[in-house]
Amino acid sequence: MNENEPATTKSGHESAPKRAEPRTPRSIRFSDSEWAGIETEAKSRGMSAAELVRHAATTVTFGKTAMEYAPFPPEIAAQVERIYRGVYLLSTLKRDELILEGRHEELERIGKDARKSQHSIRKDSSKPFGTRS
Repeated sequence: MNENEPATTKSGHESAPKRAEPRTPRSIRFSDSEWAGIETEAKSRGMSAAELVRHAATTVTFGKTAMEYAPFPPEIAAQVERIYRGVYLLSTLKRDELILEGRHEELERIGKDARKSQHSIRKDSSKPFGTRS
């Protein structure tokens, strides 16, 4: 699908909103080391290099982003924070319960499984969007 075409297929997610104005490809030159740095930064933000360059250029030009939607909207960040606090509270209570009951081995196994899961999530999050498992 071309970047200027609206999404027409459904994969369980809502289609991206249609842009008000189609984008036209432009030519810009970067040294290999500049482009490598741009790609690295874009990857760390979960964006393509082109998205990062467009975002940076429009931010400097217009003082705001030209993205139709934020990659991580504030309302989602607030929801993640609430979920995190709830999970933290519940896991702390369960940890205390396991310790009081003398179930240290089970607690160690749970901790080991959690660390393994975190490692997997970190590894997966370093992949570009669309290639994550």
